[in-house]
Amino acid sequence: MKKKIISLIIILVLIVVAVVAYFVVKNINEKNRDYQIEQITDYKYFVSKSNQNQKYGVIDTTGNVIIQEQYESIQIPNPSKDVFICVNQDGTKAYNSSAQEIYSEFGEIEALQLKNVSTDLIYEKSVLKYKSNDKYGLISVDGEKITEPIYEEIDTLQYKEGELLVKQNGKYGVINNKGHILVNTEYDQIQADTFYDETNLYRYDGYIVSNTTEEGYRYGYVSYNGKKILDTVYNDLKRLSEVGNRDEAYLLVAENGRYGVFKNDTQILENEYQSISFDANNEVFVVQKGKKYGINDISGKQVLDCKFEQIDVKGRNLYAKTEQNTVEVYTSQGELTNISEDTIFIDVPEKQGYMIRILTEGENTIYTLCKDEQPVTNENYQYISYLQNDLFIASKVGENLGIIDIQGSPKTEFKYSSIQLIPDTKLIQMTTQNNEIIEIADENAKSIVQMEKGVISNEKQYIKISNNIENKYILKDGKEISNKDLFSSNTLFAISKDGKWGFADKNDTVKIDTIYDNVTEFNEYGFAGVLKDGKWGIIKEDGTIILEPTYEFLAQIEPYFIGTYYQVKYGSGQTYYTK
Repeated sequence: MKKKIISLIIILVLIVVAVVAYFVVKNINEKNRDYQIEQITDYKYFVSKSNQNQKYGVIDTTGNVIIQEQYESIQIPNPSKDVFICVNQDGTKAYNSSAQEIYSEFGEIEALQLKNVSTDLIYEKSVLKYKSNDKYGLISVDGEKITEPIYEEIDTLQYKEGELLVKQNGKYGVINNKGHILVNTEYDQIQADTFYDETNLYRYDGYIVSNTTEEGYRYGYVSYNGKKILDTVYNDLKRLSEVGNRDEAYLLVAENGRYGVFKNDTQILENEYQSISFDANNEVFVVQKGKKYGINDISGKQVLDCKFEQIDVKGRNLYAKTEQNTVEVYTSQGELTNISEDTIFIDVPEKQGYMIRILTEGENTIYTLCKDEQPVTNENYQYISYLQNDLFIASKVGENLGIIDIQGSPKTEFKYSSIQLIPDTKLIQMTTQNNEIIEIADENAKSIVQMEKGVISNEKQYIKISNNIENKYILKDGKEISNKDLFSSNTLFAISKDGKWGFADKNDTVKIDTIYDNVTEFNEYGFAGVLKDGKWGIIKEDGTIILEPTYEFLAQIEPYFIGTYYQVKYGSGQTYYTK
């Protein structure tokens, strides 16, 4: 009896130890899978380019030359650190700010250029790849070895900063910037599935993986946390990124010419359809079986039988063409309505019960704002679209655009040629015909500023609206702010008088006379541009002119200077400075 009790205790202890070990290992793996994306606010170094020999160098924030312009290209992966990857025909070397070679013990060093990542820097900021004996490994930007040189290739993964596509023994996998394996190297192709959310961007994308067979590529799916969801057996596979979340992936797959849908590893639509399309607004699938069409909901449940000649999803309803060539209109739940085929109802986001009715009568199209399919106003429009909050862009017959509220009451005049939200804000930009007047309004359509022939610039922290005689600044929350408050660390600020520009201090004492046709504010490095007779010069904040008006730019370009260098942007977040 005692032996049985002791054996039972030993078994229980072993079970407890195994469970604890499992969770310890699981926690370690999850911790290793996590990675950080470095945020950089302190830019110290910039690529420069010579217009004489088309070679590249490096300058600092004062415009001083750090690396001479003598290289075919230069990569600065992290502009807060003095690591410069300099490329010439005879090879690639890394240098620091003293022009001393660094990381030579790792062989050839290369920055990793990002692909389809929204950033003002184009390289991975914390890691570099190195080459040794025809294999590649990773080091940190500070020179610490992260992996041994064991990979045939290392490259960035589209959309995902911090994750790297690697090739080993002829197969691809994914590692993070700490060198930890996210997807094993067992595939012929790997791509991110393009799932996006506003908070994490593409961080929690899963992976569409594929291998080559005698019949061609076969696709499968691996979740963002490395779990294999679908084996590589499908002719085609894509994620329906408009629906689900990071833990719920809806996957459209094709097998032998037939389409189906999975929710993670659970099949909700069998592979029995010639085609499947998804409508995100109503969360329904339009399915085709043979030559007939039907509807299934997001759970896979059938809403309309596959018996229709055609089904179009318009607004909130389903328009199904019968064998008799008539059109029946159904709700997204499959209920037959008495709505005519000439009428479309478009739901208003976040305003339950409200909708826009679009009625086509011959060549005329009439828009009406409705609640529960009934008009809230007797006014009909030739155009209505939802803007934000309780506001709509609208136009009456023969008039320009204006803004109305959810009761149909006008909030502005109908005089604008364009109305739109300023990206990343709730501010409204309104423009009259030929850009004669540009106006900015708050989220309730209350005017903040307007300006004749103004130009709007959307900066990181503020909106600037300007013309030849004045500049105005608005914070992203809609508050108008003076240049003295906005650029509070500056000692001088742009002023205008009688159409001419100069600079004054915080007490409005003129320090640089208003003799210029235009000026920029002093930037964070203490430089401003001054325009005279169509040419730009450069001035320091102590009033020293370091370059008389020399440079000519296109009229709409406001130049940005560091020393005697000006900034050139040439796409994909890439910039350089040149004289």
